[in-house]
Amino acid sequence: MKNIPFVFILIFPWLLAGCIDAIKLDIDTNRQWLVVDGQVTDSLQVHEIKLNYSAIIGVGADDLKTPAPGATVRVVDNTGESFDFPESSPGVYSRLMQGVVGKAYHVEVRMPDGKAIISRPAVLKKAPPLLPATARVTQELIISQTGRNLYDNTFFLEMNADVSGLPEKPYLRWRASGEYEFGEDYPGIVDRKICYVKNTIDNNNIKIFDTNSLAGDVLVNEPFLSMKYDYRFAFQYCFHLFQYAISEEEYTYWQNVRNIVNIDGSLFDPPPGTVKGNVYNPDDPEDVILGYFSVAGVTYRRQFTNAIQLGVSSPPRCAWRPNQQQYQECRDCLTIKRSTTTRPDYWEP
Repeated sequence: MKNIPFVFILIFPWLLAGCIDAIKLDIDTNRQWLVVDGQVTDSLQVHEIKLNYSAIIGVGADDLKTPAPGATVRVVDNTGESFDFPESSPGVYSRLMQGVVGKAYHVEVRMPDGKAIISRPAVLKKAPPLLPATARVTQELIISQTGRNLYDNTFFLEMNADVSGLPEKPYLRWRASGEYEFGEDYPGIVDRKICYVKNTIDNNNIKIFDTNSLAGDVLVNEPFLSMKYDYRFAFQYCFHLFQYAISEEEYTYWQNVRNIVNIDGSLFDPPPGTVKGNVYNPDDPEDVILGYFSVAGVTYRRQFTNAIQLGVSSPPRCAWRPNQQQYQECRDCLTIKRSTTTRPDYWEP
C-alpha cells in the first residue's frame, strides 16, 4: 500500500462509489489551499499532524505539496489537558502519545502569520476486534492481440470484523500496508541475500463501512483492496491491517470526498470543489481549510500469506531461464526502494 503509524487522513481520490446529495462546487483556480492531515488514536505511538498547501489548479505537477512550517500545534482533550506537537520536519508536527477511549480531542493550530485553525471535538471510540482477513486470487482469462489465451491473476483482500459487545454500532475505516520477501538469484550466485521490502498498497483505496447496515454482529468478506498477483507472493507476503472506529461526522466526510474528487487525483491535488471537514478558522468563517483531524480507536492485525497458501502459482521474479531478462535487483536486492536485509523479528518462516 502506491509503517506504522498511519496518519493519512484527508482528501484522497477514493475508489468507492455511493449515492448522496449533489455538492455545489466552489472553485478558486488562483490559490493554494491549506490542508490539515492528522490523527489521534488509542494506540501508544508517534502521532503526526501534517500541514501542507495543495497545488494551484493547472500549475505544476500532480501530487505537488508545499509544507507549511513554523506553526504551533497542539491537541487538547475535554478535560483541558493539552499535548504539544513540536515540528519534526518542515510541515510535520509529531509526538508520542496515546488517546483514551471516551475522551474527546481536538487540534489547535496557530500559523506563523497568527491565523488560528481548530477542529471540532470528537470522542475517541473503542474499535472492535479485527478478525483474520479473507485472502483469495482470481484468475481472469484475457485474449491477447494475437489471439492467445492468457491468464491474469488478481489478489483480493476482504475484511471481517466482530462488532458485538459494543454500546453502539461503529463506523469503520480500514488501512493497510505490506511487506514482501525477495530473494536474489542469478547464474553463479555467491552470498545470496534476502531482502524485505516495504510495499504501499492502499493509496487511492480508502474503505469505510457503516455497521448499522449489518443484520447481525459479524461483518464477513467485505471487499477492501485488490492488487496484481505477482512475484511478491512467491515466498512470503505480510499485510499490516488497521481498523479504525471513526465518528459519524468523519464517515460522512469520506462519503462526500469520494464522490467529487477525481479518481486519478492524489492527496495534495487541488480539489474540484470544496468539501468541508472538521477543521476551520474560528476568526474567519469564509476561510476554507481542507482536510480532517481524525479521532479514532484502532485495532491491528498482522497477516501473512503466500503462493502455497493461496493455491496459485507465483514464480519468483528471479527464476532464471535461458534468454530471459535479468533484473538488476536479482543481483542486488538492496536496489529495490524501501528494502533491507534486516529480517523483521515478527517475520514468519
